[in-house]
Amino acid sequence: MKTPAWMLMPALLGLACGQPAPEVPAPDEVASASAAVASAVFSGTVLDNRGVPVANARVTINNILRLTNSAGAYSVSVAESKTGYVLDIRKDGYSPVNELKTEGLLNQKHVLALGYTAKFDPQRETTLRDPTRNITVKIPVGSLVTASGVAATGSVTFTIVGHGPRDMPGDWTARNAAGTPVALETVGAVTLAATDAAGNSLTLAVGKVLDVQLPVPTELGGRMPACVLNATCRTTVWRFEPKTGQWSEPGQAVASAQFNTTGSSLKIVGIRKSTIDPADGLGTWNADIEHRNPACTIIEFVNVPLDCYNPPPAASVEPGLEMGFEQMTSGNVPFGKSATVRSSAAFTVLYNLRGNTPLDLSVEFPPGAPAWCAGNLSLTSTPGAIAPYPQFWSTGGRTRFNSGTLSFVGYPKNSLGANITFADVATGDHPCGSHVFVQTHP
Repeated sequence: MKTPAWMLMPALLGLACGQPAPEVPAPDEVASASAAVASAVFSGTVLDNRGVPVANARVTINNILRLTNSAGAYSVSVAESKTGYVLDIRKDGYSPVNELKTEGLLNQKHVLALGYTAKFDPQRETTLRDPTRNITVKIPVGSLVTASGVAATGSVTFTIVGHGPRDMPGDWTARNAAGTPVALETVGAVTLAATDAAGNSLTLAVGKVLDVQLPVPTELGGRMPACVLNATCRTTVWRFEPKTGQWSEPGQAVASAQFNTTGSSLKIVGIRKSTIDPADGLGTWNADIEHRNPACTIIEFVNVPLDCYNPPPAASVEPGLEMGFEQMTSGNVPFGKSATVRSSAAFTVLYNLRGNTPLDLSVEFPPGAPAWCAGNLSLTSTPGAIAPYPQFWSTGGRTRFNSGTLSFVGYPKNSLGANITFADVATGDHPCGSHVFVQTHP
């Protein structure tokens, strides 16, 4: 049976499914903060970027917490939600993962990349530099404190995790200081965390300031878009909220930025708060361009035979179609991603895209697929294709069309405010301004 949707969007195109079943966590290896009615079930394995299982990673889905076991595995059931499920996975020293899911998913594979980690004496001013993304953080004397406000002493472990557009937490949905929902386009992001010798999370003391030098990611050309420098596009500092899976604008009193040709200079100010959320640490921060009218595209699969997803003799894990998209950024740099879509998906969704901007969409059939899969492939769209597209080759095809625009931000909802389903796609009860049909037949 077809599932409602497989989401493709800038933050989630690396999503994978159909991985081998992970070890189910043993009861004594799993910690739970709360329980829920078993309506949507999620399971998976958390690995680092070397393929090593990550034990004791915090996996939170709609505020239900599990810790991964010694094999990096987890399993969790949560109450049904028509607006989706925010899956957040993190552990100090690693890059966090935060994704929106429309339904329960089993046997997922998640990768937490190792961050840059250093130890230092918090009673001395220290400047750290992440050599991978060239991010620097200046930490003042006595600026890191415990939940009770006591200055950290002894050895402190500090982690810097830089984010490019392919591994940004969330789906780029945000709310600005005026409360307006917006979509973001990144020009650099970073996650910061600090722990004392006992492993307790530390925060920034009231009034203390972290100075962060944040380069534009190399994936985006390493140059600041002209519209940021001449202030023709609104660009400011945003902080990620792990529980909601969205970004918010904290305001100049908390974080400010100055922009130059190659990056951003951020000032993050410590504010008074009564608790420290170990899932957030010192926070994930973003220097981003605000888009108030992003685009949403529906990609519908019509009469695509199973042999085109899983060529004979059928494999136990279906290879699926490789779907890719590419769009120009505000800096006039092409940016794209790809993901595997399997036969269970009736349609896919691209959202929080740049509005009224050409969008390239490609389809590649798996090795061994019958020749007629690509030979009879058609790619039709509304708005129509931009010449000289669509184009086809022996294993797939590609089209280009205008992404359209809409006033809706985030995953598209129907007229009742629920995430769209295939029935909504069929009746047109969705806000998306463009629609592509992928069709083939024997």
